[in-house]
Amino acid sequence: MKTSYFGNPAIKNDPTAISIARFTPRWWGPGRRYIRLAPPIDLLNRYRNDRLPWEDYVREYHAWIEPLDPRKVWNDLQNCILICYEKPGQNCHRRLVAVWLENSLNVAIPEI
Repeated sequence: MKTSYFGNPAIKNDPTAISIARFTPRWWGPGRRYIRLAPPIDLLNRYRNDRLPWEDYVREYHAWIEPLDPRKVWNDLQNCILICYEKPGQNCHRRLVAVWLENSLNVAIPEI
């Protein structure tokens, strides 16, 4: 498993790229998605509209994914590239997912 963002030209036609974003760009078409890892719309909107600090977003997002079994998520996605919008280094839920899986399963998930 790896992570990246929609703006990375290397992933545009990669069949292993899977969106974990709530919404996808038009060019993504019917591309693969794992919507359960996408943040809830309310959480996303509050953060985007500066009504929720990043630390609170992280706490709420972790609560959102807490019911998921990290082993099942890993088994479903281990050969995939998890994609969302933010560039590397920006606050991003895909890296929250990566760290959650890394800590839960003792794996490494690099950003490409």
